[in-house]
Amino acid sequence: MRRHLLVFALCILPFFPAQSATYYVDAKNGNDGNSGSSPTSPWKSLEKINGFQFQPGDSILFKRGEIWREQLNFPSSGAEGRPIVLDAYGDGALPIISGADPIPPNAWNSSPSPNVWQANLATEPNVVMFDGVKGNKQTALDGLKQPTDWFWSAGTLYVNAPANPAQAFVKSGVEAGARMSAINLSGKNRVAVRNIEVSGANAAPYALGSNIWAIAATRKGPPPGNLEISHCVVVNSAGDGIHLEGASGSKVDANLVANNENVGIQIYRSLADFPVSDVTVSNNEVHGNKFIGINIAGCPGGTSCRAAKNDQQIGVTKVRITGNRSYHNGAGIYLHQTTDSLVSGNVSYSNLDTSRKGEGYCVGLSGSSSNIVEKNECYQAAHAGIELSIDISKPAVGSSNNIIRYNVVHDNGSNGLMTDYHPSENNKFLYNIVYNHPNGSCIFANNTGHMFFNNTCYNNRFGIYLYVSKTTPETGNISIRNNIIAGSVRQHIVIEAGVQGPVELANNEYSPDDAQRFNLRNSLSDLAGWKTKTGQDASSFAADPRFVAPAPTGPNDFRLQDGSPAIGGGAQTEFTECLASDLKWPEIVRVTKQQQRWDLGAIQHGTGAQAQR
Repeated sequence: MRRHLLVFALCILPFFPAQSATYYVDAKNGNDGNSGSSPTSPWKSLEKINGFQFQPGDSILFKRGEIWREQLNFPSSGAEGRPIVLDAYGDGALPIISGADPIPPNAWNSSPSPNVWQANLATEPNVVMFDGVKGNKQTALDGLKQPTDWFWSAGTLYVNAPANPAQAFVKSGVEAGARMSAINLSGKNRVAVRNIEVSGANAAPYALGSNIWAIAATRKGPPPGNLEISHCVVVNSAGDGIHLEGASGSKVDANLVANNENVGIQIYRSLADFPVSDVTVSNNEVHGNKFIGINIAGCPGGTSCRAAKNDQQIGVTKVRITGNRSYHNGAGIYLHQTTDSLVSGNVSYSNLDTSRKGEGYCVGLSGSSSNIVEKNECYQAAHAGIELSIDISKPAVGSSNNIIRYNVVHDNGSNGLMTDYHPSENNKFLYNIVYNHPNGSCIFANNTGHMFFNNTCYNNRFGIYLYVSKTTPETGNISIRNNIIAGSVRQHIVIEAGVQGPVELANNEYSPDDAQRFNLRNSLSDLAGWKTKTGQDASSFAADPRFVAPAPTGPNDFRLQDGSPAIGGGAQTEFTECLASDLKWPEIVRVTKQQQRWDLGAIQHGTGAQAQR
């Protein structure tokens, strides 16, 4: 009996995890022979870290105000609930891990060309920075026309500068990319990187490497996962800023990601064996990235990703993209081969850079289905505000069964909201405010099964435009209800020749009304003639919607005045929650229930104080 009691007692002894350790790294005053266990006995180099085995729960702290010009190939993984943390200590600027090296001040010589200086540089750079600002790569020596233009050939770097670069750039000098990545987390799990500046990775676009780089250690794994990148500055890479590949369960939060040559934040799946899901990209400031600001991408079927042929599409799922600002990129936010994900509360604007063939959209979905895009502000895109289309899979995979709701979309280069290419089907566009598209439509759509309910369209060239094309020969089974379509420069509704239908229209309000406002297969009419020709819109009417501002310029201007004919003019649908008043994107975008008599358009009349959420 005593023996049994002893065994029981041993079984219930509490488990105490190994004690975590904190290590300090000081690039100026450290020594790799130190213990590293205190600020007074710090390590010096990243090489020391690369060769050390850390334990779950450990922290590695880098001294603020200092710079390391080595590649951090982090050696260890954390455990559930006990990540390994890389962070900063001390006062001053963020610690910097750089993929670039400075050109020695005494290396510069003048050249025969005016304002062109040259220095010997054995490694070909893909990025050159001038006092921390990325220069402009040229393809020939005679292309060096402006300051910070640069060109490399046969071991010589040439730069355009107003004086000897050693005197012209005295802050941090001229730096040239030398290492493919700055921080490499490949194959690592449960590692957090916080409060570190990462810059100057020499990875060319679409090549291996980026400022922060994490892929599978080998094709057999292990993949990275459960990584956290937060409160970092990630700038001036020759490739991506942050590239997480196969990294499920990861979080990228509250970073500045800017001026990278390809994608700012790339969440990527290239191999079928390593799924990507449950990733959060939130509260980041993303700008000046040449291709796309935030890109979530799987691999299309019938193509090769990372040199591995995938017969079937391999996608990304359950990603949350929330609270980001993405601007001045080649495109703002893109989902490629992504499902069951959320794009919410972001601001995406002025994505106009065409140098890397960015498509210029504020938010784009390609081959991506069953997603929600809501409560975003999208404006000043080169092309459409929010676009849904196919990817390049064979056969093509469309963007279907998505919900696009509660967005404000304005002042874009072409259309506000659009679908394109078969098979992008059964998408729902609900309670959006879309205005000021003089070169395009409020909604420009083709293919089948879409719903356009309770949108407010104002001052667009066309209201709702349905079309067919060589790639999409069938358009129909479309329902258009409860919309306010006002101030259209040309027509409120266009149904192109070739659109087979059926198209259902009901309870829409149009303003103004004249003989040119409705276009049925190139036959123009007023609303009465339209009703006769189509047999539709019997419950619709033409009237001034009486917005609170006669010439609206912002979202709150589209609230309805007391006595507006749009109040109570709608028919009930399955989509019961509309926008409440007192809107401010993205900080205040609340929704409320429609009343017993439904309003037209996106905003419920008089609901600011009663908003539910």
